[in-house]
Amino acid sequence: MTEKISNEALKIWMDLPIDTRRKILSAVWCSQCAGSVTMCDYSAALEGGVVVLRGFCGVCGHKTARVLEGCGGGAKQKCGLKYYIFDVWIIGTGGVCDFKEKVLRGIQIAETKSLYNFARVITQAFGFYFDHCFGFYDNFQKYHDSKMSYELFVDIGETPVTPKTKGVKKTKIRQAFNTPGEKKLFLFDYGDCWYFAVELKEIKNAEKWDLKPVILESIGEAPLQYPPCEDEFENDEA
Repeated sequence: MTEKISNEALKIWMDLPIDTRRKILSAVWCSQCAGSVTMCDYSAALEGGVVVLRGFCGVCGHKTARVLEGCGGGAKQKCGLKYYIFDVWIIGTGGVCDFKEKVLRGIQIAETKSLYNFARVITQAFGFYFDHCFGFYDNFQKYHDSKMSYELFVDIGETPVTPKTKGVKKTKIRQAFNTPGEKKLFLFDYGDCWYFAVELKEIKNAEKWDLKPVILESIGEAPLQYPPCEDEFENDEA
């Protein structure tokens, strides 16, 4: 791998920790492979005040690019990455929003993460398997009437709930949530129907470039995603 980096972008790029640079280079979208790949033989430059990496897919050789959101050439600014702080709690299951116990997780996640990654973090924070389709909606009472909705169905080629629904793999968190206090319904598993309320509590500047999500708070014991059936209890007693 060669690094052909312009003098203007050199300092900004090298200010990032080496582990962060490696993660960035190993998580580049390739349209030919339709997946995340490692970028090889890349160059970097400032374009419109933003660092842009351009190179080639390490798998198929197709041209790839990666924009380092928030990293620009300001004299005092090393990196403008922002963290979004969310409260996420269970509000219902089985098609009914009547979950009475308070089970909440406080989550910090980078604004540049996709809604797909956010959904993965949410389910894992509650001890669930990330094994079903899901969606984010702005209508808590009738999610299928939402004016803004994002679903995995769109990304996997299935029919979404509404025609205007967007996908979750290419939609970044900052595109779906704008201001603190904003809430959305997160519906996971359209069979068992786990309803979560997702509220953006705070947006803050990151002190360093770190894309790893953090669980800031954990209140209440999460229910079992797949509780044992009565038949299993009867067999155990026998």
